[in-house]
Order: sequence, then C-alpha cells, then structure tokens
Amino acid sequence: MAESRVRSVVSMANQKLTVQWAAILLSGSMFISSLLGIYRDRLLNGLYLDSYPVGIDAYTVAFTIPDFMFFILVSGALSVTFVPVFNQRLASGNKHSAWELSSSLLNFMALITLVASVLIMIFADPLVRYVVGPGLDESGRALAVSMMRIIAVNPFLFAVATVIASMQQAIGRFTFYALAPTIYNIGIIIGAQFFTSGINIFGLQVFDGGIMGVALGVVLGSVMQLLVSSIGLLGIGFDYRAKISWKNKGFRRVLRLLPARSLDQGIDYFNGLVETNLASHMADGTIRAYQQASSLSLMPVNLIGVAISNAAFPRMTERLAEGRSELFRKELRGVLRWIIWLALPVSVITFFGRGFIVAFIKNGGNQLIAGLLGALVIAILFRT
Repeated sequence: MAESRVRSVVSMANQKLTVQWAAILLSGSMFISSLLGIYRDRLLNGLYLDSYPVGIDAYTVAFTIPDFMFFILVSGALSVTFVPVFNQRLASGNKHSAWELSSSLLNFMALITLVASVLIMIFADPLVRYVVGPGLDESGRALAVSMMRIIAVNPFLFAVATVIASMQQAIGRFTFYALAPTIYNIGIIIGAQFFTSGINIFGLQVFDGGIMGVALGVVLGSVMQLLVSSIGLLGIGFDYRAKISWKNKGFRRVLRLLPARSLDQGIDYFNGLVETNLASHMADGTIRAYQQASSLSLMPVNLIGVAISNAAFPRMTERLAEGRSELFRKELRGVLRWIIWLALPVSVITFFGRGFIVAFIKNGGNQLIAGLLGALVIAILFRT
C-alpha cells in the first residue's frame, strides 16, 4: 500500500514536460545548483584560500583525474549517444529492447567506471606527482593523493546516476533529473560545515576533521545524487536486468558511437589537466583561482546552453526518428536563437561585472580570479 502510494506521488511529480517547461525547470534547477555552488565556493574560499592555500589547491587537484575519467567515459558522450538510440526503440514500439539497452548500458558503465575508480585509488600518488600536481610541495602532494583516493569513487557513482538520469531525459521526465545535481552541492556543503570539525559517534571520535572532511562531503553528495536520480525511475516502467546483453543491436550501436564523443569530451577536459599542471608550479592558491574563474565562466553556459539543449534534445531525436527533418531544422533554428540572444548580454555583463561577481565567491574579492574570469569571458558565447 505504502509502496503504491509512493509510486503514485513520484509519477505525478515526474510527468512528461514540453520543451519549454522542461527548459524552465532545468534552468531553474541549474540556477539553484549554481547558487548552492556559489555558497559552497564562498564557504571553502573563506575557510582555506587565504589561510591554507596549499590545502585548497590540493583539494582542487584531487578532483582532476576522477572528473577526467567520468567525462571521457560517461558525461555528455553518454547522453548524446544513448538518448537517440533509446528513443528510436521506443518510437518503433520496442520497449523490451529499449529497457534491455538501458540495463546493459547501466551494467557496462558501472563495471568500467568501477575499474577506473579502483585504478585511480591505486595510482593516485604517481598521477598527482607526475600528471596534475608536479609543482605541489610534499605536504600538498600527500594531501591531494589522500583526497583523490576518497573522491575516486565519483566516476562509479556518477556513471550509474547519469545512465539513470539519461533514461528519464530520453522520455521527457525531468523533475528528478533536474533535482539530482543540486543535491550534490548540498553534500559538499555538509562536509565543509560539519565534517571539517570531526565526526563523533556516541562519544567515539571516528574522524578528526580538517579539509579531508570536505572530501567526505563530496562522496556524500555523490551518493545523495544517485539516490535522488534512482527515485525518478519509479513509475516509468524500467525493467532492470543484471546482465549485459551483447546481442542487443541498440547497445552495440551505442558502444560504437561512444569513442568519438568520448574523444571530443576528453580533448576538452585534457586542457584542464594541462592547465592544472602548469598552475601547480605557480604561487600557492593559483590552482584554486583558475578553477574558480573557469567555474564562473561556465555558469552561464550551464544555465543557458546546457539547460536549453538538454530540454530540446529528446524532442529533436524524436523528430529525426519519425523522419520529420523539416520540423527538426525549424526547432533547431529556434533553439539556437534562444541561446544566442540570451548568451550575448550575459557575456557582456560578466566581463564588466567580473569584480562584483568574484566577490560572491570570495569575501572582499580576488584580483587574480577576476583577471582570469575577464580572459575567459569571450568563450562564454561560443561554448554556450
């Protein structure tokens, strides 16, 4: 009885939306996520950027390899390759094949990223020492290695959550798809606010605290994001099977499409690895400053370009699957107009207001972050 009531509530909250309402929902959720991200960064910068720049640099370095593995194996490559193939199966009325494809991809990605996470844990020291943080001093390097081994579970948790979210995106169910990323930042905030003071359970001190508490918050956020994404599966008819169906043509097609998209994603994120490597040789706090400027420049991209494209993409793949190419082109032109006319003024405002914007994430502002943001502004329009 209780289970059916929960399914009913979830189904009501997770109804299929039009492109316009989906774009509004996604933009709203990304705006909330961005506000939480600003608060998260302001909190961390206030705690560590001036008083412990080596620690905040180590924390930033610890993300690079886990994020890189997630981006090249899953991230945008998965949604772009999976959603069209999945929608083709649904459009042809073959739900069994669609869910078999989903189960196979979920199991395959979970297996691949689990292996990647274990490898990151094993090779964290040489990865930091020679790839992403060669300029860190010994204390910073040791801290980055320890935090990277904790954050290494992210590719696995994110991969499972992303496959689950992509299923919901494909069929136009955006409520929990939109909500899940906001939960991730809440986990990090909990880590910064509470775990850094230590964890005491019934008088037993199980964790001493410090900046390592933020890394624990990252893992908490990832787990919470996965749980919220999983709730969105209720009521959509997903039929999970704990196997990889290599004979499924849709699954094989997705695997064929993945390498090209993964290479594209990898090249883009590889630049970040190189930039982090170079910044590690500069003054303490430079790695964090560059990462903060980059995050601020990506905020409009996510709020405008990613939100609108994620909302429009399932509908456009449906148009192609139905053979309605003229309608596809018409809707594509409309989406591009939306993006351009929103991104242009945002780029100008960001450039001239960069000092004020930086003050949101660092009390009193930061000249280095503001200067880097000004240099990155030109990319906002083109990346959006």
